[in-house]
Amino acid sequence: MSRLREVAIGVGVALAVFGVDALRTEATQRLHKVKEQNDVYALPPPKLVRVLTLGHTDAAASILWASTLYQYGEHLGQNRRFQYSTQYLETILELDPGFRPAYRFLSTLVTMQAANPMPIEIDRTDKLFARGAELYPEDAGILGAYAAFLLFEGAQFLPPEEKKAFRLRGAPLAQRAVELGYFMDTINIAGASYLAQAGAKGLAIAQLERAYAVATNDDVRERIAARLRKLQGDAALERAQRAMQGFVQVWRSEAPFVSESTMLLLGKQPAWARCAGLAGLPSGSLGADPACSAAFE
Repeated sequence: MSRLREVAIGVGVALAVFGVDALRTEATQRLHKVKEQNDVYALPPPKLVRVLTLGHTDAAASILWASTLYQYGEHLGQNRRFQYSTQYLETILELDPGFRPAYRFLSTLVTMQAANPMPIEIDRTDKLFARGAELYPEDAGILGAYAAFLLFEGAQFLPPEEKKAFRLRGAPLAQRAVELGYFMDTINIAGASYLAQAGAKGLAIAQLERAYAVATNDDVRERIAARLRKLQGDAALERAQRAMQGFVQVWRSEAPFVSESTMLLLGKQPAWARCAGLAGLPSGSLGADPACSAAFE
């Protein structure tokens, strides 16, 4: 009898365990459904958050950044739209306007989601990027991320005319980012292509000529050469080649000890003693002396 009782108790415990597990699974599914319908932004306005940090703005920005990344991953894993991403990012950058990681991953957090971003989110992202580009005009990562947003990631969600305007703004940013060493060294070629498509052929040619001079390898240089030939023939390509050769000559003669990107940033240094006081003289005078020019040609 006692043996039968032990078996009955064991079966009862097993059934209870399975029952609790089934209830837990059902409760978890319901919780996820509730979250889908009740995603709430719990923070006050950014300026008030700054006041509430009692001066510990950098620490608060870092904590909020970690929380934002976690929520983004959780929403992505559940195939849900993270609809308050721009609000969190606005608050982080209100607390710490110089928080570089937020600018570099800004577009990812807004545009790479389970659903398309709303127009107001694209507008907010654009404004945050503009602030970052103003704060860090020499940061290749921030300028490159902004250019990619304007050319591709944000532009894809806009109507045709707004998309065209976005891409026209993104082209010069892409060129500057590549000059500063941005890892995607062909993004400036895409920018020039969009300029040509928009009818700004002269700007496209000028950008491609500049891109040719700073191209990082022969493969990229050949791709740029093909675009130049298509737009204006061999004349544009010859100008670009002269500019590149002039740059290499100046680099090797004046500062061979610095990297190529550093030389591009510094530019050609005029002969200061020789050129002092010659600014503004008419063409054909000493003011037109090549030694006084900051151009590489």
